[in-house]
Amino acid sequence: MKKLIIASRFILSTSVAATAFAGNGADNVLYIKSSKIASPLVERWITEYAKVNPSVQFRLADQQVAPDKVSLHLILSGKNTESTGGVAANQRVTYFGEYAILPITGKESAASEELSGKRLNGKRLKALFFEKDILSGDAGEEAESQPQITVYSGRGKASVAEAFASWFGYTPSSLKGKQISGDDIFLNTAVSKDHTGVSFNALSNIFDVKSRKLKDRITILPLDVKKEFARTLSEDATVDDVIRLLETETIDLVPTGKIGFAYRPAEVAVHDFLVWALTRGKEFNHEYGILNLSEKTLAAQVEQVREDLYSSLH
Repeated sequence: MKKLIIASRFILSTSVAATAFAGNGADNVLYIKSSKIASPLVERWITEYAKVNPSVQFRLADQQVAPDKVSLHLILSGKNTESTGGVAANQRVTYFGEYAILPITGKESAASEELSGKRLNGKRLKALFFEKDILSGDAGEEAESQPQITVYSGRGKASVAEAFASWFGYTPSSLKGKQISGDDIFLNTAVSKDHTGVSFNALSNIFDVKSRKLKDRITILPLDVKKEFARTLSEDATVDDVIRLLETETIDLVPTGKIGFAYRPAEVAVHDFLVWALTRGKEFNHEYGILNLSEKTLAAQVEQVREDLYSSLH
């Protein structure tokens, strides 16, 4: 009975608040701050959500939108990091999927040729991407034999650099080579232009959503995994093959992390959008290179969003 009363109050408060929001007219635009790792998916969500709730306008925030005007901020969570983007004291976080990171280089590059016969195990990955830690002795045994290679990595809140580093027990400051400001999508350009370049990026950045193949001029560095996995994590892979593999198998050499939004619980329209994204919007995750969370995890996220809103309104 208690749960029924709470649910009834929740539905009533949501309906009242949503009506008030819709009644304010076209000035009510809610902004979502994202990066290329998820912005194509979010744009699709905005389009699809408008079909079921046209009274609420969501838009991707550009550089001109002030931070305090943004209702949803993209958040990345890594293996040893709760969130790489930071969360304000009055915000909550809900996760809608997972991202996965693969090491890349340019097609027919010198780096690709040098590493083609050297499947990368954990030790080789560390030696390739990270500075040697003199105190612990990590990444050092094979460092002297490394070919002339330039590592490119992203930086900033929207980059997967922190998640990649933390997966292997490092911090982003331990990454070798050159850091590139801006979106991680520019890492593809860097390795395609520099024949010595290697990097790492999320599936959604390295695969073309239409062809389902790797984007032009880049390829995946060979990983030391089981033979059946190696075929999937190769130049001929499709994003769908990789997603199916990673949703059923845990591969130590492939970093993964949760992706979601930080938001203020009191915004009812945002709550409704989040619940839709977690229940209906998940149907589009794979199309844009994002792995799905388990049904149990998603159900818990939906329940948390609802509880947060109810608590904030009472």
